[in-house]
Amino acid sequence: MSASLHDRLRRLRRGVDGADTPPPADGDDLERLERALVGAPGDGLSLKERLERLAAAAARGRGPHRERSRVAPAGVPLEELLEGRRVENERGEFFLMEADASLESFHGDASLSRFHVIDPGTVAVLSGEAALVGFDLREAAFLDTETTGLAGGTGTAAFLVGLGFVDGDRFRVRQYFMRDYPEEPALLRGLAEDLQRFSRIVTFNGRAFDVPLLESRYRLNRERFPLDSALHLDLLHPARRLWKLRLESCRLQSLETALLGLRRHGDVPGEEIPQIWFDYLRRRDGRALVKVLEHNRLDVVSLAALSGLACRWVEDGWAEDPRDVYSLARVLERAELHERSEAQYRRVAEVEDHPLQVRSLLRLAARAKRCGDHAAAVALWERAAGEGDWWALRELAVHHEHRARDLEAALAVVQRALAQLEEDGSPTVHRVAADFRRRHDRLQAKRESRPAR
Repeated sequence: MSASLHDRLRRLRRGVDGADTPPPADGDDLERLERALVGAPGDGLSLKERLERLAAAAARGRGPHRERSRVAPAGVPLEELLEGRRVENERGEFFLMEADASLESFHGDASLSRFHVIDPGTVAVLSGEAALVGFDLREAAFLDTETTGLAGGTGTAAFLVGLGFVDGDRFRVRQYFMRDYPEEPALLRGLAEDLQRFSRIVTFNGRAFDVPLLESRYRLNRERFPLDSALHLDLLHPARRLWKLRLESCRLQSLETALLGLRRHGDVPGEEIPQIWFDYLRRRDGRALVKVLEHNRLDVVSLAALSGLACRWVEDGWAEDPRDVYSLARVLERAELHERSEAQYRRVAEVEDHPLQVRSLLRLAARAKRCGDHAAAVALWERAAGEGDWWALRELAVHHEHRARDLEAALAVVQRALAQLEEDGSPTVHRVAADFRRRHDRLQAKRESRPAR
């Protein structure tokens, strides 16, 4: 027997005694290896016992490689990472977390103390919905969900629901969490019991996503949807009307950064949240979910803070940037608060060389025209026309032709417009120019057919 084979067999024997795992052998060596590891066929060992010996030998063989391998960390149960409690009801069990803060404390640069002085009629002005007259934010539920998918549909469930509300001088947040699909019925029942006392809800894009999703989950679980008759303020649409002219994005987190001065550190992106929950189902490691729960809590508090801020802008005219001032004027005009709206338009109209200056002049002129103040309307159109606006020129031509009955003045305005449009290279200029040419021909014909004095 060669020395190398002798050494190999000696290593095999050491492997059986608990040392290194023997390397593969050839020919007779394989038979010896089999007897050494799992016994010979005539030893009376059952197949199970032989397999157990083989598994034990394999486990011993991994010893020398332990330093090079990375042992996967054990999962940490969510209950050990968060202050919460199991809640049981007739539909089962779910996990509930609660937090609260003083209304006087700050969320970014804003506090929720404004809730105590907001006029209940302000929400109707902000939203443009008459049905929301008397909507008191102190009596509303602020709702946000985290789901198993972002596309919606019957296969999507809300594994986490955040609920915020004012309670005296505190703002409380409750988070209803299902640790697995079987806990959904209990979560929905617990949420419904708490929502019974609210007749008003506030969401962010909840009309399109959160509410239809919850409605379908309650229906699938044969439960009554608790928000059927609730008045609903979806803050997404008022936020766009107030701030989209200035801000590139009106997503909730973009608004909280731009308006509340709040920056989240280490936050989890919303699009990654469904996968984090599915990973939790497989591994039962709650560490990644802690960030999801904090993300949801911040969403609820930011929703409340932004609701209060938007109402403050409406009540106090709290806007400085001309784009925000113009947007606020439009919100007020939509609510038929014309005096307040005009005051905001005038603020923008006084900002020289601003892109919204002419638009503000035109809004003011349209209001003056509706009120029968034609002299004021003409003055405003003249200012806008002086900035090169063709619509203002058209309104002046119409006024001089049909109201003032001054064909010469109307013709002068039309000729001025045509000269201006010749230098305009915009794609739609030919349609505008065609309108003024028709108007010019009509005025010329009227002037020629007029009896000589």
